[in-house]
Amino acid sequence: MVVRDRQDPWEDDAEREERVVDPLSRDDAVKLLGERALRPSRMTPGKVVLAQAVVTLLSAMAWAIFAREHAPYGWSALFGGAVCVIPSGFFALRLWMSRAQPTVGGLVAGEAIKVFSTVALFVLVVVLYRDLRWVPMLVTFLLALKTYWVALAIR
Repeated sequence: MVVRDRQDPWEDDAEREERVVDPLSRDDAVKLLGERALRPSRMTPGKVVLAQAVVTLLSAMAWAIFAREHAPYGWSALFGGAVCVIPSGFFALRLWMSRAQPTVGGLVAGEAIKVFSTVALFVLVVVLYRDLRWVPMLVTFLLALKTYWVALAIR
């Protein structure tokens, strides 16, 4: 038989969770985050997808113009960007359609669908496009993917 001298740590956590947390007032939030942080973002999911498509097209054109083998490099870059843009477009459409009642479960399901469709599109490109060039495909995919973070920074 084991005798414990101290309280159960689970009970300590339960006591801490019961404390009431006061939300920030507008003035406190402005002091903490600044006035700019409280303004709604002008960047919508649709604009992010549009920016990803533009980056994809510019990258594919650059690869097609400046690479040794124009067509395979350009097409590989275009397919790499499309692997990012198509799932993002469907996710943005899903967000737009559920804008009246968004739920966390819906966001998680949409993100899971986006990840699985990205993997599926990568597999399709690798299997179906025989002249695939990996570097332009992956570079353009990453450029399109990082466009999201640049768009968030612009706000």
